[in-house]
Amino acid sequence: MTGTHAAEWLFYAFAALAVFSGLATITRRNPVVAAVWLVLCFVAVAGCYVLLSATFLAAIQVLVYAGALVVLFVFVIMVLDVDDSGAAKHRGPSTTATLGYAAAVTAGAGVLVWVFGGTLARQVAIPPKPLPAGAGFGSAESVGRLLFGHNLFAFEAVSLLLLAAVIGAVVVARSRREHVGEGP
Repeated sequence: MTGTHAAEWLFYAFAALAVFSGLATITRRNPVVAAVWLVLCFVAVAGCYVLLSATFLAAIQVLVYAGALVVLFVFVIMVLDVDDSGAAKHRGPSTTATLGYAAAVTAGAGVLVWVFGGTLARQVAIPPKPLPAGAGFGSAESVGRLLFGHNLFAFEAVSLLLLAAVIGAVVVARSRREHVGEGP
């Protein structure tokens, strides 16, 4: 077997592992176990990046996603006081919370329509120029040019989404403490 075929098969193995671990992530009842499967999915995707000679993207994949985001997810899981079966305690919403949830869902749907509409309109108006898979592919410079050039809107939308997730975690933790009677 030549080196090219071996790299191809290894890429397919990493891709299959990413799909399998992604499915395992969404089918686990215990959120901590799901977070571990999510880490495996991120590492498999990083392996695909390495095989595509995009080592910078692989490093960022492991550092940002497998490191920081999964730590954030596990932190939120701990704040929500999840038991062994995967059920969160103190889950009963009040009437005010239900109205807040409805407003949040409406706002979230509006943001999704705005993001997808803006992204699709930009893709149709200015189709992206594919990068040649030569020198600089996957480097910090080429990733920076794509993120802060053509894909700036999507990059900023994702940062707003992560900010909303952190604010939501704080709100849920605060309402849980108030429900238990720990105070503000």
